[in-house]
Amino acid sequence: MKPRFVIGIDVGTSSVKAGVYALGEERSAVASVPARVERASDGGVTQDLDQLYRAAADATRAALAQGRVGQSQVEAVAFSGQMAGVGLVDSRHRPLAAYDSWLDGRCAAVLETISPELSRLIALRSGCAPTLSIGPKMAWWERTRPEITAAAAKFTTAAGYVAGRAAGLRGEDAFIDPTYLHFASVADNAAARWDPELAEALGVPERLLPRIVNCADVIGRLTGQAGQDFGLAPGTPVAAGCGDTAAAALGADINGRLQAFDVAGTAAALGVRSETFAPARDGGLLTMREPLGPGYYSLAYVGGAGEIVEWLCRTVLGRRDLGDAAYAELDAAGAAAPPGADGLVASPHFSGRVCPPAPALRGAFLGLRPVHGRAHLVRAVLEAIAYEYRGYAETALGLVGAGPGDRLSEVVGIGGGACSATWNQIKADVLGTSYSAVTGVEVGARGAAAVAAAAIGAHGGAVAAPRRGPRFDPDPALAGIYGAHYRHYRAWIERLAEDHLRVQPADPAGPAPANSDETREDDH
Repeated sequence: MKPRFVIGIDVGTSSVKAGVYALGEERSAVASVPARVERASDGGVTQDLDQLYRAAADATRAALAQGRVGQSQVEAVAFSGQMAGVGLVDSRHRPLAAYDSWLDGRCAAVLETISPELSRLIALRSGCAPTLSIGPKMAWWERTRPEITAAAAKFTTAAGYVAGRAAGLRGEDAFIDPTYLHFASVADNAAARWDPELAEALGVPERLLPRIVNCADVIGRLTGQAGQDFGLAPGTPVAAGCGDTAAAALGADINGRLQAFDVAGTAAALGVRSETFAPARDGGLLTMREPLGPGYYSLAYVGGAGEIVEWLCRTVLGRRDLGDAAYAELDAAGAAAPPGADGLVASPHFSGRVCPPAPALRGAFLGLRPVHGRAHLVRAVLEAIAYEYRGYAETALGLVGAGPGDRLSEVVGIGGGACSATWNQIKADVLGTSYSAVTGVEVGARGAAAVAAAAIGAHGGAVAAPRRGPRFDPDPALAGIYGAHYRHYRAWIERLAEDHLRVQPADPAGPAPANSDETREDDH
């Protein structure tokens, strides 16, 4: 029988990856093309939507050539993409401005105008308190660039734009799928529909909201031009796809109750799967739909964590090149310091805290003493992100009704950061559960491919399951030590958040960091 293939394309921050997957076989080929990120001194972080389209097309052709797959063998394609940014298209589905990245902090001004009552209402209905994401970004465009929104047909996501252009959609047909709705701030997430009351309260014109479609819905078929661009047959079905975090969870086979995933990429995210929509009214967690099943993920993330890891390599360890040797040195440095980093506490929120929202919070080291060296700085940051994860997990378990004896069944690591043995062990010890990482698989592309398979009726094991690396079990002797350090960390981080709200710097965004064009999504 002739092999059948689907394609998943992950439209990331620093790269676009395309994977060609055989249905029912362990056969795949993946290619990656860099994506450009532009930074401005006012906190703006943008990307060119058409460059992302070209990168997706180039990556797809490269993956097809690598896998020696003919265009007639590919039965469907789906896209995943970065989740908390927003773009605008005109009536021809052409970009009216650069894509406003999830790393863009300019909408912080909008957050300052949202009352606590409205914030709680948004959290309960949308599943996420307003933060530096789609909803406030849409409101920022309407408030500060009304001449552009007046000419716009719809807001769009990055992956939605690439898919829509490939399928030849009109601007009014721009779409979004339910996995993004928690970030929109103007949605009834449980019902998968827009909420007029929230849209009016936030100042987002309803006419600009894209249509909501299911992840596996076919939104169109490749045009003749897109077929040439991607090296695929014109008429190939294009499925709606899903957000990259949702795709990663799907690609890593996170489908069990209280199973958790750790996305160790540009953002460091921990998600816990449950069967119920259980939002956090204080914004401490996000509640995201899973792409193909009935469940949800209670999750939260440290924004820009990958950039912080790069900062450790460059600034603390003095590494100019960020290759495997640099990350091996980082791993060794983290292992050289003792658990608890001899009392050193780090704030990992270099660009503001996302959950619960504290946009003005910044990075810090507390308790520095002469005994502390580079290894302590490294370990303090790695532990700080693990402490954030523990807080996310405790909140999630409470929201989904876990019993007193319940805990995470396991944590599955994905992304480049999950290659760090030291960090994996820290996470296992701090969270008190086993940790293993998916290896040899681009889970975002694999998850998108699974959506493409579902779009043509090939469910279940249509795309082969990923392999796991070594398992890291928690050391019982460290439970008490890390419990004490975690409580110490939580006390300090909340005090820092309160202090930053009272005393903010003149320019909260700060200058654009050096080497900002080298931001990587998942290679650390």
